[in-house]
Amino acid sequence: MSCRPSWLCFVLAVVVCTPGCGLMKSAQTVSRESMKSFKLRPFDYRDTTKESEDEWTDVGRTASTVRGVQKEDDPFRKLMLSPKAISIERNLGIE
Repeated sequence: MSCRPSWLCFVLAVVVCTPGCGLMKSAQTVSRESMKSFKLRPFDYRDTTKESEDEWTDVGRTASTVRGVQKEDDPFRKLMLSPKAISIERNLGIE
C-alpha cells in the first residue's frame, strides 16, 4: 500500500507539470513568430529616397500660384535637408 501513494504523487506531479511545459513551448513559438513579422524583408517596401523623379511638381505649381514664393533665411537648411527635401520645398514655393 505504501507504494501506491508515492506512485500517485509521481503521476500527479507529471500531470501538473506537463501542461505548463507545453504552454511555455507554444508561447515561445508564438513570440518568435510575432517577432519575425516585425523584421523587414528586402522587398517589403519601395525605398523612394534615392529616386530622382519629381512627383511634387504639380503640387508646387498649385501652391506657388496661391501663396507666392517664400524666402527661407536658414543657413543650416542645406546641411540639414536632403536634396529631395530641398526639391520638394522648392516646388512648394520655398527658396
